[in-house]
Amino acid sequence: MLAKEAAVRSLLAHIANPAEPANRRRTERRTLRLDVAVRSSTRESAVIIRNLSRTGLLIETDAYFALGETFILILPELGAVPARVVREEGKSLGCEFLSPVPASVISAALLKAPHDAEADALAPAAPPDDAGHFVRARPLGAFLFTVLTALFSAVALLFIVALATLNFSAE
Repeated sequence: MLAKEAAVRSLLAHIANPAEPANRRRTERRTLRLDVAVRSSTRESAVIIRNLSRTGLLIETDAYFALGETFILILPELGAVPARVVREEGKSLGCEFLSPVPASVISAALLKAPHDAEADALAPAAPPDDAGHFVRARPLGAFLFTVLTALFSAVALLFIVALATLNFSAE
């Protein structure tokens, strides 16, 4: 009988909840300073990403976002990513992604950030005054990518129209 009680006690020891660690973050955060655009249901704003992980980020902005508000964030190499405000501290907002982003997105963001990002991230900085400033500050490569995408789309549309015209003229 004592052997059975010892086995039950041992089993109960495995069921007990472990102590919660002091750092509850699920993924490693990377410090950077990256200007990006965000779009909510009512407005578009420019924000500064101060740190970033696969599951969340810290942004700095003058724009008002309510706790629980969801917005779309434009990240390098991924594009539009939905996130939600979970913590507010002055101009800084702690946000979580609605689904984790790939590690490659973190790498791309770090590559897009200025080289002295760690030192700059510690210094207070004002975000751009409006979303228009963000658009003007886009690199030439982003502009060229947009133009080439538009040209490719136009050529593809012309090809489809030409193909449809050939099919109708053959009948």
